[in-house]
Amino acid sequence: MIRKFFIGNIRAAEQTCKIKTRYGTYNGFVDKQGVQTWLGIPYAKPPVGALRWHAPETLPPSDKTFDAKKFGASAMQDEDETESASSLEKSEDCLTLNIWTRGGKNLPVMVWLHGGGFVNGGSGDPIYNGANLAASHDVVVVTINYRLNLFGFMNFAAIDSAFADTGYLGIKDQVAALTWIKENISEFGGAPDNVTIFGESAGAISSSLLMVTPAAKGLFQKVIAQSGHHDFYNLPEHSAELAAQFMELGGYKNMQELMTKSTAELMITYEKLYNELSFMIDVAFFPTCDGKFLPAHPFQALKNGAARGIKLLTGTTAEEYKYWALYCEDYRELLATAHPKITPELYQSWQKNHLEIEEPERYLELANQLDWRVGQELAAEYQSAFDDVYFYLFSQKSPVEELGSCHAIDLPFVFNNPSEGIESNPSPKLVNQVQAAWCAFATNGDPNNDLIPTWKKYSAADRQTMEINSAAWTCHKDLNAENLSELRGVYEDTLLD
Repeated sequence: MIRKFFIGNIRAAEQTCKIKTRYGTYNGFVDKQGVQTWLGIPYAKPPVGALRWHAPETLPPSDKTFDAKKFGASAMQDEDETESASSLEKSEDCLTLNIWTRGGKNLPVMVWLHGGGFVNGGSGDPIYNGANLAASHDVVVVTINYRLNLFGFMNFAAIDSAFADTGYLGIKDQVAALTWIKENISEFGGAPDNVTIFGESAGAISSSLLMVTPAAKGLFQKVIAQSGHHDFYNLPEHSAELAAQFMELGGYKNMQELMTKSTAELMITYEKLYNELSFMIDVAFFPTCDGKFLPAHPFQALKNGAARGIKLLTGTTAEEYKYWALYCEDYRELLATAHPKITPELYQSWQKNHLEIEEPERYLELANQLDWRVGQELAAEYQSAFDDVYFYLFSQKSPVEELGSCHAIDLPFVFNNPSEGIESNPSPKLVNQVQAAWCAFATNGDPNNDLIPTWKKYSAADRQTMEINSAAWTCHKDLNAENLSELRGVYEDTLLD
């Protein structure tokens, strides 16, 4: 029989909390806000040794007690000054999760999938700390790690069929984490049948792909996808070319040799590949969709009803690509190289109707539309045929003028944690509104609450978009109709009849 109990010391600062599950007893702590916290809980066997580049395996039952007061190691990754998790402890042994709640029973569960382009990131990044969100709302917040880059998304299938699922191991890790959560979260006060997965950038792409992945069916009921949709993925032939390039750079003969190499040696070869890819690193490690574990065409699967029964809240920031424009002087080359949809011919045709936008903003706006906004709206449109969908445009601007309403500007307002370089002092009012909307959606599938005006549902016939900023929340109809009409064909020409 599974039992739950808490042990508290006299002083709140030293309070501890213990939870017993079939996989062991986890000894966490209660923070100064009264939030019960468990960090670094393993959700699968460490993917090391013989388990490197293999699907995550279920942990054996245990009666041991584990300390759960420290974040687990981030997945292996190159250091990146824009990714805090890349400077933390890193290891191939990274499959852990973290849990925050202020207490209660049968609470909605919000599972965060971090961003970082599938090459960087981790749940230990301070921006993703769930304590402030859990302190203010009756929810259980969970954040997870998953394998990245060459360990989680390099497709070695063409080199050795025994490694056929290596192009999407990170997504399989996410499914394993969600399975652990469904089995155990009730012991932490969560409702296993009221789970929302939410994420930004690569986390939103992951959430979107999980919507149409058969292996994830029943593990969650709602999705919040912030700046990421179903059309960010790799074709098997493209990801196989990347694996071949990696093998050549390292002088490796086969997978058996790779399995014997140290983490450090593999990372040296990965860094060589990273440098050779240059701009392409932004898309090189997207999950491989081969029609086996992940659908061959996720957008088609969504349009055909593969996510029937899943409620969706989704949207973008108003100026996604200003983030890259600030940190990358050659951003036009980046966009042209990494995003083949943005052709010179398309730009010449599109710009004729948008001359009111001055350069370089005009080119960035096409990138925003084609890579993010239009794809995000099509995902909303397709899913609205099967369940409730709410769409937003986050137009709050960063205090760093050049960034504007850039990619990731929404994160400080979801977690109420500052983001160095983007937003160091998020507006308390906007934090309260965003958290109230996100948590209301996680609770009952509807973001409406007393702090915001009525947020109407999105549909193909009534394209309602909630514009979000500190000045006002405003629901617009057909806010992006012209661009959607002009550019949707770039996506839909690849869909089946």
